Amino acid sequence: MDKAGARPGKARILVADDDRFYLQVYSDLITELGHECIQAQNGLEALEKARTHVPDILIIDVVMPGMDGFEVTRRLKEDPLTTHLPVVIMTSLSDRDSRMKGLLGGADEFLSKPVDESEFKARLRNLLKVKRYEDYLVEHGRRLEYEVEDKSVQLEKAFAKIRTGYIETVYRLTLAAELRDKETGWHIRRISLYSQLLARYLRLPEETVEAVFFGSPMHDVGKIGIPDSILLKPGPLTEEEFKVMKTHSAIGADLLKDSDSELLATAREIALTHHERWNGEGYPRGLKGEEIPISGRIVNIVDIYDALRSVRPYKESFDHESSCGIILRYPERFDPRILSAFRDCSEEFRRLYDENRDDLQNRPVMI
Repeated sequence: MDKAGARPGKARILVADDDRFYLQVYSDLITELGHECIQAQNGLEALEKARTHVPDILIIDVVMPGMDGFEVTRRLKEDPLTTHLPVVIMTSLSDRDSRMKGLLGGADEFLSKPVDESEFKARLRNLLKVKRYEDYLVEHGRRLEYEVEDKSVQLEKAFAKIRTGYIETVYRLTLAAELRDKETGWHIRRISLYSQLLARYLRLPEETVEAVFFGSPMHDVGKIGIPDSILLKPGPLTEEEFKVMKTHSAIGADLLKDSDSELLATAREIALTHHERWNGEGYPRGLKGEEIPISGRIVNIVDIYDALRSVRPYKESFDHESSCGIILRYPERFDPRILSAFRDCSEEFRRLYDENRDDLQNRPVMI
């Protein structure tokens, strides 16, 4: 067996197109060649699945909602994890400028719509041969690197191991805090995925995307310092109780302070500012506009979305449409750029929620 359980000789090919007809055409042709087909219906989903499924080839349409094939190709080629992934751009555009744009962005092949089945299969066979040869060279290079490994490389590996352990420890600490609030690990995972989605859509640097991804689950870690009588109260909070509840932002920031880690610094930033509002009516500091860090602005909107979708002691869950409607009803509370990105990505939010939901979430909460 090779990567992720695929049998030897069986390639994994990711196809991205918003037209279901073409997705089926590609899937049928790829199956006829004896390979596995993974489907995506937009550019953001293609980026996500290129990282998680590790395909051998990506076939992508140029014209798709949200993010076009040229932009997806550019991002894949800039990412060290996917830079060697061969990309075939499918397009009905025949002008020279479009082809040059694709090639300059890193595309390996151009194929025209409608699909010529013989040419499609021949190009895939050739690309797979090249990909296997490149994989061999990469693996050979890794073996050589291992053979000449020095102490600096060993230290780098040790650092990576420490970092992995740090992330695991933080995750478990966060889960412990969330469980006091009757939440689950699924809630933590969704917050990370939503935040990563928006950060990528906003074209933030990849290191910032990673910091937001790992830091966002710690947004409510300060709830570990809130009394159960308030945190688990099944009805509305009194004014005095709400004042105590609002201190969880400062408590979380205090727990995460004085760290040299960029991830923990971002987590502290998020814990402190994810309840601030664009119009200055949030807490704990009443920050306004760009006084609020981009990480806090992102987690603010995704936390509200997930809270609306989730059962709480004092409310039932809202469906996707109702949750989006409530958020869009109060545009003054959110960074306009992030609100626009949320609107553009709303179907991705629905998908991420549906794929990462807790089966117990829609049952009544017993206190």
